[in-house]
Amino acid sequence: MSLDQDIELLSQVALFEEFHTEHLRLLAFGANKITVQPGSEIFHYGATADSGYIISYGTVEILSGNQEDGKIFGAFGRASLIGELAMISKSKRNTTAIAKDEVELIEITRILFRRILQEYPDLAINIHAKISSNVQNFIARLQHIQRELDRTDAVSS
Repeated sequence: MSLDQDIELLSQVALFEEFHTEHLRLLAFGANKITVQPGSEIFHYGATADSGYIISYGTVEILSGNQEDGKIFGAFGRASLIGELAMISKSKRNTTAIAKDEVELIEITRILFRRILQEYPDLAINIHAKISSNVQNFIARLQHIQRELDRTDAVSS
């Protein structure tokens, strides 16, 4: 993909909807492109997290634990952002991401993202609110999965 195509893709990511073309250009220019083969891990549960990924093409499955015993949390495609918290703060991955087919990703490192937020502090306020909302939604989905697993365990007992 060209730089302009990357900017167009980034503009479709909900977290970046407040970004102007100049901000998106900085993100696209500083980002890494990664191609991942089908069945390969993009990141795994418990790993140190230092970047988020935007899917350029392909499908990524997110598992609630590790690859061996994790339950599928969801499948994500083009213009989806996965691992967004890692762009903000140092943490461990609480999910595993697997390429369902060949996947191309744009990797946004924490260093790059923080540099942009430092240069444009007005964006930081909007990003904080969006990420807080996304985290609350993510926790609610995980709690729903846990309730479903608990019901399945109760029925099989």
